[in-house]
Amino acid sequence: MTKKKKIVIATVSAIAAPIVILIIVLSGFIIAFEIDIVKDKIAHIGWNEIDYCNECWEMQIPHATIEYNFSNRGGFLGDGTEYTVCKYSTRPDEFLKDFEPDCDDKYITIYNRILPLMQYCNSKGDLIDNEKIFTPDDNFIWRSKIKNGNCTLLLTYNEQNNTLYIIEDFM
Repeated sequence: MTKKKKIVIATVSAIAAPIVILIIVLSGFIIAFEIDIVKDKIAHIGWNEIDYCNECWEMQIPHATIEYNFSNRGGFLGDGTEYTVCKYSTRPDEFLKDFEPDCDDKYITIYNRILPLMQYCNSKGDLIDNEKIFTPDDNFIWRSKIKNGNCTLLLTYNEQNNTLYIIEDFM
């Protein structure tokens, strides 16, 4: 083998070896990440929007019939809003003990801030069904929670028709 061939082989080996090692390491991370995703999906089989809300917000919203759900969350960070309408056959008194009327419009202010965010299309190009959006009045009691400084959960319960509205705003 000539000296020139030895130099070319040494140079190519010096460049190719780190690239191959990088590819192997990245493949390992990708495989581990995919395994975590599969484990998470298996652990959440049969979950609905209430289950995910309970886990995300560390709450215990009682199960109900989900009449409507709209999500325009997407992108890498999952920003957006989630809107769920739940119907109860009987009033969940224990759950509602921390709810309160909106005497000073504190909750309606939060609702009015989030409402325009719900009007954006989701990844499928669907828009929220405006007939499913409620109009606050004196029949509603409210509760809110903030997480990570800027993610908001707004719960409102219509006492007249036993309906819970769950609004999640993720930023």
